[in-house]
Amino acid sequence: MELAAEDDRGAGIQIEIRPVGPNVLRLHFGAGASRPSRLLVDDAPSAAEWNMVQTPQGWSITTSALTLEVDRSPFRLRLKDAAGTVRFADEPNDRDIRGDYHHFPTGHARGLRWLTARLKPDEALFGLGEHFGSLDRRGQAFASWTVDAFGVRSDRAYKNVPLLVSSEGYGVFFDMTAPLYYDLGQASVAAWQATARADHLRAYVMVGDGMAPIMETYHRLTGKPGVPPDWSFGFWISRWGYRNRDEVMAVARRMREEKVPCDVIHVDPYWMRYHEGHHGDLEWDESAFPDPDGMIAELKALGFRLSLWVSPYVPLDSEMRADGERKGLLLKAKEGGGPALVHGFAKPSAAVDFTNPEAVEWFKAKTRKLLEMGVAVIKTDFAEDMPDDALPHDGTPAEQLHNLYPLLYQRAVFEATQDVHGYGLIWGRSGYAGSQRYPVHWGGDPGCTFEDMAASLRGALSWILSGAAFASFDMGGFFGIPTLTDPPSPELYVRWSQMGLLFSHARAHGHTAPREPWAYGEPALSIFRRYAQLRYRLLPYLYTAARRAPEGVPLARPLVYDHPADRTTWHIDDEYFLGPDLLVAPMFVARGRRDIYLPAGGWYDFWTDRRFDGPRWITYDAELETLPLFVRAGAVIPMGPELEYANQRSWDPLSFDVYPGADGITESELTDDHRHLRFQLTVEGPRVQLVGGAIDYEAAVRVHRPSTRPSVGRLGQPIALS
Repeated sequence: MELAAEDDRGAGIQIEIRPVGPNVLRLHFGAGASRPSRLLVDDAPSAAEWNMVQTPQGWSITTSALTLEVDRSPFRLRLKDAAGTVRFADEPNDRDIRGDYHHFPTGHARGLRWLTARLKPDEALFGLGEHFGSLDRRGQAFASWTVDAFGVRSDRAYKNVPLLVSSEGYGVFFDMTAPLYYDLGQASVAAWQATARADHLRAYVMVGDGMAPIMETYHRLTGKPGVPPDWSFGFWISRWGYRNRDEVMAVARRMREEKVPCDVIHVDPYWMRYHEGHHGDLEWDESAFPDPDGMIAELKALGFRLSLWVSPYVPLDSEMRADGERKGLLLKAKEGGGPALVHGFAKPSAAVDFTNPEAVEWFKAKTRKLLEMGVAVIKTDFAEDMPDDALPHDGTPAEQLHNLYPLLYQRAVFEATQDVHGYGLIWGRSGYAGSQRYPVHWGGDPGCTFEDMAASLRGALSWILSGAAFASFDMGGFFGIPTLTDPPSPELYVRWSQMGLLFSHARAHGHTAPREPWAYGEPALSIFRRYAQLRYRLLPYLYTAARRAPEGVPLARPLVYDHPADRTTWHIDDEYFLGPDLLVAPMFVARGRRDIYLPAGGWYDFWTDRRFDGPRWITYDAELETLPLFVRAGAVIPMGPELEYANQRSWDPLSFDVYPGADGITESELTDDHRHLRFQLTVEGPRVQLVGGAIDYEAAVRVHRPSTRPSVGRLGQPIALS
């Protein structure tokens, strides 16, 4: 449907409205309706069956799942679900008693385009990327402009995603790379507004009952999340930074001596010919890291994989810069003919032009060289500071490329890793719409405080509510804040590590001090070891849950994702689900108590088997060694053996921890790279039986009951409850 409209000054504006799926339609205001998207995947939905009828007010467009009513004068949109409930409506009358506007109606002026939408009194808003304030965005305002956030305390963001999700059962995805500004009920409690600095505004409006169907629709548009390899769910150790081979190998050997399971050792810029200003030329510094092939082989023999740091910025005094400039592979400045410069560091740098296919291949070739020698994963740091005066190869204005630049950079490294290793994986900091295709992302540079720990969790959960399936953060915090210290206190290190080791991905990383657990003495080392070993025993559970990411089910997620109709969950951003059956409530104090919300259903305390029935709040007392952790009643948790690293051996012996539900029947599944098994638990009176698909070894079954000893048996055999 195409409309020729006029604004309040009589100027014409083109409007295109087109359903592209049963539950999603495309709105385009302004020029360039046929302009291709930079964010949609090739097989994104582009058409749907729909009917249009003319009404006294305007038009009505209907699909099997929604109806859009378009009023002619004044122009207004109302989006209804199949039952006729209004999910989304724009708001043309957000005024005060004088008639002055708090928000102008949907429109345009002076190079800006905006959408103004009604905000119901009890509506909550989520998404828009990794922001560190309250998970419910209502009452907030910020710009969608990717920057180095320099921490987790402001509205600056490393990862902006123009996806807004409402508790009213709709989502709006702005298919744009332009700067966007969101006022989410701050200037007025009756409306939210998104403003783009561009000659058009393009948005996809979706309806769905809860978070999951909206995320699934968003993924159909921008791509399904990739699933990283199983070993990536092990523990990663890092710091800024290991300065030489001896330091790396000393940490690797100590990890094994201390029996702390670990899979990945990461080396920040010091592995390469490092140039002051956080950049390097992607060539080994063999004076500090002699025989890197030998080091990688030595690490492999101990069960470790190596991660290396890279940046899209190129030192001006490097051969890489000279080669890139000679071949026209760097972003050029609009004036002067030289490279566009990235500032804000000790020395300015050039930047790779990822709009140039030859530059992409050049950067991939340098990355492949590292991967082919045995490097397992690349940390794709930075990319938030694309030069404002750049003239890219494909002619995209720098302002339109700025938010997109991290996506192009990380895609190149992800694809190079796939080419060499057969799996896709990065460790990235920046991001935009579509970045869920290229996991994993971590949350930047938090300070070593409990406040920053809580903000890091909020940022990760917000990233997940913006379409991502996996996330991480720097366990322990990255830097010391004046009057405080780096390293963190042992208590903060323990509490952050408990949360991190029971999150999607687990990496300890710090700025000036070690993050290895033995650096914090006892009891920190023993507590860390206990939770790291628990994580490794949970690998069958974690990887099985991770494999559901392409279906739109994140591995870690806030409570509202699973319980969108429970209004209490809308405002809880200090708890989360890990997979389908675990609920984690981190402690943000060394010891003491906290209030914990348990949503509907039965819940077992993981440590005591005490059962609670939700929905309800409970008060929980926890000493330093205890992280509040709950298991859903009806769950069957597959538990693997104790391991030093993820692929040390198969999940043998395997056991199942059973937490009976009220109906006595539940299902569980187990997935690794070789098999997919589904099991069913049946409880009949005092007997329990777990039956399922073929399995090549015996598996123990432990049945948990409140105030009783767990009963132990074998797969497929009845178990008498004690």
